[in-house]
Order: sequence, then structure tokens, then C-alpha cells
Amino acid sequence: METARAAYVHIPFCVSKCPYCDFNSYDNIPELKDDYVKALIREIRAADVSVLDTVYFGGGTPTSLPVRDLAALLTRLPHTEVAEITLEANPGTVDFRGLSLLRRMGFNRLSLGVQSFDDATLARIGRIHTAAEARTAYITARRAGFDNIGLDLMFALPGEKFDTLKFSLGEIIRLGPEHVSVYELSVEEGTPFARSRVETPSDDYKADAYLYIADTLSAAGYDHYEVSNFARPGYESRHNSTYWRNEPYFGFGAGATEYLGGIRRRKISSVPEYIDAVNSGKDLGEFEERVTGREKDFETVSLMLRTRRGLRADDFPAFADSFRRLTEKGMLTRDKGRLRATRQGLLLLNDLLCEVGEK
Repeated sequence: METARAAYVHIPFCVSKCPYCDFNSYDNIPELKDDYVKALIREIRAADVSVLDTVYFGGGTPTSLPVRDLAALLTRLPHTEVAEITLEANPGTVDFRGLSLLRRMGFNRLSLGVQSFDDATLARIGRIHTAAEARTAYITARRAGFDNIGLDLMFALPGEKFDTLKFSLGEIIRLGPEHVSVYELSVEEGTPFARSRVETPSDDYKADAYLYIADTLSAAGYDHYEVSNFARPGYESRHNSTYWRNEPYFGFGAGATEYLGGIRRRKISSVPEYIDAVNSGKDLGEFEERVTGREKDFETVSLMLRTRRGLRADDFPAFADSFRRLTEKGMLTRDKGRLRATRQGLLLLNDLLCEVGEK
């Protein structure tokens, strides 16, 4: 069985839950934090964790936990000296002392959820920080010793104007992070945005905005190495690349997904139920499936076509007809035996993948 060298740790707590968020996160159960951390440590101890190359703390807002708890969790995860250890952070939840301690404890990559540098936009999407606080958080992280920082940018937000997007993107480039993740707002069922039927910009605007972002970041020296991700050379997310190669990984915490031994498994989402299950030795699985055969190959193709590296066409002969049709349509391009999505293919990635999956 292939050894997992990556681990994801889910921290489901937030200061305030954003109205667009459908992640497994909560802003109304702070009294469970201590019990949750203890349960996480128990879960990690019970797992057969090999020496890891990457560890990723996501959420929720991991930095809503005390530094001592984050450090305690990291010390339970064996990792190499050169492992990539990523921590997601909200700019409104960090300070110099905390970031300095986290850096000394071994966290070496910081992902800041900035989303926008326009205060009116930040207020509309329910973020707890201001643009000034986002800039301060970035500068503070640099002072604390982080030399691998990623910033998140969202686009196609309610009421968004192109000038506002251009300004936010310009601020990101001016700050000069090593990594930029760009996400189009998706209004998910069950969120406050969906219930209020919030309006987002037109499809034409979304396409123009995405291409503008991609072209502008590329011109500024960022490699567009995955459909939503850009990095300075050598700073691609090693952890996320595990997902895009469809390789195994551990997942710890309420609602976390893991992929081990060909089985994809999601843990219990409810925080109280997760804590109870860990403490009583119950099975933590909420859902699981074995991924084999054509289904596994399709997953691998779908993930690898998200990346600039693409895939070796000869490795997936069952999809040869789909690859040929999509190449003729200009959505895929072939170079020295490798297939990659074209600019049009990335823009219409969901359509592309639907056609790949057709038998």
C-alpha cells in the first residue's frame, strides 16, 4: 500500500462564519475548543502516521486556537526537517507575538485569507478584518520570520466592480507574497448568501475577471501552475499538489477527508459527536468509498488536468477518444506526450471534465 506523506488537520472554529461559507466550521461553540484539541491529539496518536513531507492546518480559522494548542498538535505529527508546514490564518486573528511563536514551533508557510483589499467588499462578504488589518498581518508575518506566505483573493463577489478587483490584485502584487490563490465566489446551497438569493456578476464578467487575474499575475512573475493557484518559482503548494496527483493523505478532525489505501473517508462532521466518538473509541467515519478502476483513473485525470503539468496521455488509454475530441475543440493541447488544458480549457474546466467522463 502506498504510504501517505501528507496530513490535513481540520480546525472547525471561527470568530464569525462568513455568509458564503459552506465549510465545516462554527462560530458558536468556543467552549468545545479544549475538548476538541484533546480529541484531535487522541485521533492522531491512534493513527499509523509515517514521517510526513507536508502538514496543512485548515478550517475554519486555525488561528482562532491558542498558539500552545497549534504547537501541541504539530508536535504529534512526525515530519521531516524540510517538511512544508502550512497554517491558514485570518488577518484579524494574528499578532507579532503569536506568529513569532508559531514560526519558532515549526510552522513555515502561512496562508492569509485576505479575499479583498476593499473595506466595503469585505463588509459585504462578512469578513472580520479590514484592508488595513490585512496589510498589517502580512507585514507582521514577514517580521515574525515567515518567508513563504500565500494570500487568498476572491472575485465575482456581490456588488463587485472591475476597478475594485484591479485595486485588490494590485495590492497583492505590491506586497509580493510567494503564492496567490484565486477563488470565484460560488453561492452554495444552505448558506446565508443562497437563502438571501444574493446576486453575483454576470458570466461574461467572471470570465473577463479570471483571465485578467491570470494575465496580470503571470506578467508579475507568478507561475499559473494550477487553475486557481499562482506561485513564484519554487513556491508551489507541496501539500495541495498531493491532492492534484491523487496521492494518499491523512485527514484529522471533524469533517476532515482522508484518502488511504484506495479508500476515501470523511470523518464525523458534528464537533460534539466527533469528540464523543474519539473518546469512546467509536468509528469516526461518516462516509467512505473505495475508489478503483475507471473511477479512480477519472479522478486522477480530473485533478491533473487542473495543473499546468497536465498528464501523460498514454497512462490513461481508456480516455483516448475524449482526449482527441477535446484537443480538436482547442480545450486540450498535446506536447511531447503530455496533455494540458488550454486557456479556453481552464476557463471552461467543468465542461471539459464532464466530456472527459463521458463513456
